[in-house]
Amino acid sequence: QYLPKTDELGTCYRAVFYIGYCPLLLLITTETTMKVTVIGLGAMGGGMARSLIRSNTISELSGFDLSTQLVQSFYDEAHAAGKSTPSLSSVLTVENFVDETTDVVLIVLVNEAQCQSVCDKLLSIMREGSCVVVSSTVSAAWSKSAEAKFSERNIQFCDCPISGGSVRALNGEITIMASGEPKSLEYIDPILQAMGKEIHVIQ
Repeated sequence: QYLPKTDELGTCYRAVFYIGYCPLLLLITTETTMKVTVIGLGAMGGGMARSLIRSNTISELSGFDLSTQLVQSFYDEAHAAGKSTPSLSSVLTVENFVDETTDVVLIVLVNEAQCQSVCDKLLSIMREGSCVVVSSTVSAAWSKSAEAKFSERNIQFCDCPISGGSVRALNGEITIMASGEPKSLEYIDPILQAMGKEIHVIQ
């Protein structure tokens, strides 16, 4: 007799096999992996992206920036870790670094205008159920507006401002103030844990 059971997260599977009168318990664990793109590879974004290379949750990681040097450098590091995309596009556009298979896009840009420009593109690229995480300085009004637009397309959105400096970003020790729907915060929690030492959920 075979009795399968699955836990709430769907990541741990238990099966009991009965051989005669002797039950044999087998525990098989699987780990959910994500495809992530970091947009903005400056002092903070570059460090945060590199902290994600060390995360077992991420199977494929890419970094987008308008600087060819920054993009190439990060690609080389991700490739060395076995987590880069199969190839690196020579054309630096958001569309060449994000597609419908991307699970999470992390935006670490300088200002609201840059975030708006990127988000306008992501609205037509990302699939339902994926998630956009903004770790830039934006107003509460802008964040609410962006969340509403993504929600219309069933794309998750989290506003996660950060502090701590570039060294802590590289070491995965920044402070993150995370806000969003509970299911969205749960979805991106492995990413937040990889980047931050202190994570504060803002209701």
